[in-house]
Amino acid sequence: MFRNGNNKPKKPYVLRTPDGAVVAGSLTFAYKAPKTGDWIEVMNEAKYYNNPFIYTDRVTAVYPNAIYAQDMGLKIKRFLKGLGYNPDDTLMSLSVCADDINAPNFLNVDNLGQHPLSLNNFLGPFMSGGLAGYPHTGITGLGAYASHVTDTGHLFVFNMPHIGISSNGTVGSIIRRGQTGQNTSCGAVLAAVTWVLANGSAPTFPSVAFPVNDYQQFFLTNALFPTKAALAALTTTGERMLAATETIRAAGETFLTGATGIEAIGGLSKDVFFCSGIFINVDDGYLPYITISSFKKWTVADGWVDITADFN
Repeated sequence: MFRNGNNKPKKPYVLRTPDGAVVAGSLTFAYKAPKTGDWIEVMNEAKYYNNPFIYTDRVTAVYPNAIYAQDMGLKIKRFLKGLGYNPDDTLMSLSVCADDINAPNFLNVDNLGQHPLSLNNFLGPFMSGGLAGYPHTGITGLGAYASHVTDTGHLFVFNMPHIGISSNGTVGSIIRRGQTGQNTSCGAVLAAVTWVLANGSAPTFPSVAFPVNDYQQFFLTNALFPTKAALAALTTTGERMLAATETIRAAGETFLTGATGIEAIGGLSKDVFFCSGIFINVDDGYLPYITISSFKKWTVADGWVDITADFN
């Protein structure tokens, strides 16, 4: 009954208010979410649930502003819509780790990792990340990404390394699906920290430690080496993982919003939004979190403008 000529079914959608409540009587059926308003697909929300309060307390003890990844996606969409930008016509570049991030528990339950479904309204994503979420595709990748934008569209760059926090509060590790013991998250970050602490000289490339087929790991290790003294002064692996993850996040932001990053894309004339934060992995069966560190907007006329306070 709810199909078109190509046998494509319509989907149920409901409208949400800015505070996340469902508008009574708003249920409608359509082939895609209406463009006006914050519409969500009912079937995607049906199994959405919350983590135990104690898990959230343990995460926010480390990252006070962390919220569920799914909710963060919804917040970003509402924020951009409030500024007059439609996610349906905004091309997203997602710079996340090549390691897995937690898949939503309410859809595709056999999938080990994907970004929050609430970001699916954006066009894309263009994958620009690699180990630890650093935008390893560089300026060539950014240029390729920008070339896919629609004539009337805009750009949204999401830069996000990740770190694990288990249900018992252990920072830097989680229990992954199909595994019984704790597993490092992010393993590439821990490997880089371990190398930096064990060596007195900066890494070189190519070398025995970092051969030509391991450039990304060299880059992370090289980025962390200047912080060797600070890392050595910390007493726990969790503290070192937190510090190293933030160093890599900041390096990604410095590149992407610096003079040789996004604004160096040849012929760039589109408005660009940039969002940087940390994706927080959790034990399998729980919902992941995101904390946002910065939100910026770039235009040809004004350059970069920090709008983090407005977003928060």
